[in-house]
Amino acid sequence: LTLLPGDCVVAAGMVSYAGPFNAEIRTECETHWLKELDKEGITHNEDCTTRSVLGEPVKIQQWVVYTLPNDALSIENAIIIDQSRRWPLMIDPQRQANKYIKNMGKDTET
Repeated sequence: LTLLPGDCVVAAGMVSYAGPFNAEIRTECETHWLKELDKEGITHNEDCTTRSVLGEPVKIQQWVVYTLPNDALSIENAIIIDQSRRWPLMIDPQRQANKYIKNMGKDTET
């Protein structure tokens, strides 16, 4: 429990602010926030990432079954979508997100 506040700061920052950015900038944000936590004396897990804090392995595997690409950026995007209260704007030139969302919605009863 002593590591929870620092992990939550990083996870909340990623969900709130990192969505529009590419993988390189997201990694820079996580690294910067972890350095700031260390500077302020706030404890956190050494391997603190969006996926390690908010990711649920079973849910992530289900997303991959629904055709979500199994790369770190796509999984982070899915975590952000899953944890957000509002509908995201998805810029999807390859139509991967569109296909994934449609496959995910097939199991939903209307």
